[in-house]
Amino acid sequence: MVRAWGGSRDAVELVRLGVSELLSNVLRHVGDQPRCYLRIVLIGSEVTVQVFDRSVRIPVIGAAPDWDAEDGRGLWMLREMATRFGCERTRRGRGKIVWFSCDLSGGCHAP
Repeated sequence: MVRAWGGSRDAVELVRLGVSELLSNVLRHVGDQPRCYLRIVLIGSEVTVQVFDRSVRIPVIGAAPDWDAEDGRGLWMLREMATRFGCERTRRGRGKIVWFSCDLSGGCHAP
C-alpha cells in the first residue's frame, strides 16, 4: 500500500516495523481482549498508521529505554524514527489509539 502511494524504501520499512510493533503490543499487553483495528491512511505526503484497541492503559515511553530489559524498546525506537507519534484514549474512553506518521519520501528520521 505504501509503495503504491509512492513511498520510499525507508517509508515502507518504517510502516512494516511500526505495524508489527503496534500489533505485537496489543497481543502482549491488552490481555484477554486482543481485538484491535488497524488503519493506514495517506494525507498529503504523509502516511499515518493507527492501531485502536480496547485497553485504556496508555503506554509509558521513557526518555531512553533500558537496553537490558525484556521490553520497552520497541515503542521508543518507533517514536524516535517516526515523523510524529502519539497515544490517546478514544473519545468514549473504551480504549486507546497508538499511532505514528511518516513522510512518503523519507520515512523516518534518526534519533
